[in-house]
Amino acid sequence: MQFIDYLIIGIYLAAMLAIGISHLKKASDGVRSYFLGNNRIPWWITAMSSSMSSIDITGTMINVSILYFMGVRSFYYNIWMIGGVALMCHLGRWIRRSNVVTAAEWMSFRFGEGWAGELPRLTIAIVSIGSLIGYVTYAYVGVGKFISEFMPMLSADPELNTKLWGVLVIGFTALYAMLGGLFSVAYTDLIQTFILFFTAVYISILAFMTVGPDFIANSTPPGWDTIRPTATIDYLSDVALEGYPKGAFALFWPWFMMWGFQALLSFFSGPGMGSGMQFMLSTKCARDTCKQGAGVELLTFPRWTLVVGLALLALATPQIDINDTDMVLPQMINLMLPVGLKGLVLVGFLAAFMSTFSISINNGTSYVIRDIYIRHFRPDASRREFLTITYISSLLFVIAGIMLGMSMTGLFELGIWVFWMLGGSMLVPLVLRWYWWRFNGWGFSFGLMAAFLMAVGQKVVQTNWGYVMPDYTFYFLMLGVSLVVAVTVALLTPPAGEQTLREFYSRTQPWGFWGPVHKQVMAASPGWCKEKMLKLDIFNCIVGAIGLFSLNMAPIYFMLHDWAMFTKLIIMFALAAGIMYRSWY
Repeated sequence: MQFIDYLIIGIYLAAMLAIGISHLKKASDGVRSYFLGNNRIPWWITAMSSSMSSIDITGTMINVSILYFMGVRSFYYNIWMIGGVALMCHLGRWIRRSNVVTAAEWMSFRFGEGWAGELPRLTIAIVSIGSLIGYVTYAYVGVGKFISEFMPMLSADPELNTKLWGVLVIGFTALYAMLGGLFSVAYTDLIQTFILFFTAVYISILAFMTVGPDFIANSTPPGWDTIRPTATIDYLSDVALEGYPKGAFALFWPWFMMWGFQALLSFFSGPGMGSGMQFMLSTKCARDTCKQGAGVELLTFPRWTLVVGLALLALATPQIDINDTDMVLPQMINLMLPVGLKGLVLVGFLAAFMSTFSISINNGTSYVIRDIYIRHFRPDASRREFLTITYISSLLFVIAGIMLGMSMTGLFELGIWVFWMLGGSMLVPLVLRWYWWRFNGWGFSFGLMAAFLMAVGQKVVQTNWGYVMPDYTFYFLMLGVSLVVAVTVALLTPPAGEQTLREFYSRTQPWGFWGPVHKQVMAASPGWCKEKMLKLDIFNCIVGAIGLFSLNMAPIYFMLHDWAMFTKLIIMFALAAGIMYRSWY
């Protein structure tokens, strides 16, 4: 790197810190201001911020690496995002109607007061904090590996140098996120969206002009460019992705089943916690929440042109050392990009990382403040006190994640654990809460904790004894245990109170098995009428899923110069968009 590259990065970091400081006063107005921006941030800004929060350095490193080795079928690693269509069709308006501040507070709205409502609220707060620490670990390992490839050596020991740079970047990002709350996160994300967009455009044009169809065909094994899921991927039999034994992904169908099943559950569960829930609660009204959900999904497509462009450039860079499969992306940038542009591209990736990390910190501290500290210890806490505890808890999360990350190096394996094991551990209770009136807070808490503890236990086993059980086997075992525990405990304990169920059902108006509650609501309010949206919502979800899949796959085949497939996907997206305009918008 040259002076001009460092100057570009320095100017960007100074601008981000200035925005955080400028929003300090607004964020300190109160809890709702700090965590939800007083519900005054426009939906299109939160849509940009939320879409940015799905793109980060660590995730991009993983996607580039698995596309480089696995081919286009690696897209199924990210197929969970199709579930986001439900947020624009129905789950978005259900969530926003609650008018709460955090996902944990939503538990009291669904399950009532007393321990039957307090326990799930406390459980999801604790699980959210644990998941945040897991994410900090994942982010720390990834950003340390990435940034140390370009920056001056802080230590002669390469491993220690990676860790030191990870600490510096994580610490700076946490600082500006703490200062301005959701205001600074959303508005810096607006800037970062444009930076990442131009980064994606530049990389895509460079790759498209550099790598032609003949080169792709000659440099990749047969079947590398197909999206059709197959039982096996033979050319992976000799590949050992970081953290996994050789040939772990050659048997492809069980991985496809795991990733696809999680997408299906995500379709019905909605966000239980994390930045998605927080952004949805921050909109002005339920319709804006649905529009935000659509905006998030539509703005994700540059991610795939970026990932494919980077993978193609990596194929054209023979100097890349593939012994560490996580390092394909940073090596390619360091070897391929000229002075000045290298700094701009690094700013783009730093923008993606800082966006994702900052909203995660903001979201995690909301549970500490709103659902633990204020609710159980200091309900009359002053503004200064709540901000002080916010800063302290953010710092502790960062320290805990970094300490955990000190002993981990395999980025892909860590990503699967964070998003598919920790993330998957929550899905069964999150689905049941919407569609079954008899499901109560006890079943939710015990089902969630059973799966979460299993996910944590799996990481302990893998860290100490290695890869003893395939992830997909453990995943379905974990979901089965969660389902049995959740349903059994719910049936052995009393349902939520009648008033709580009537209030939830009449305000949210969900689908599913709510017959007894519907009768109670009609008896209490004969003039009440439930919205008849079930068939239309399901229709829009199916059409939207087809459209979203086509939108995200079309740029991939554009970059691969496969014009026949690209044309088919564009036609499918255009038809789906036209239908959705009439039936949804």
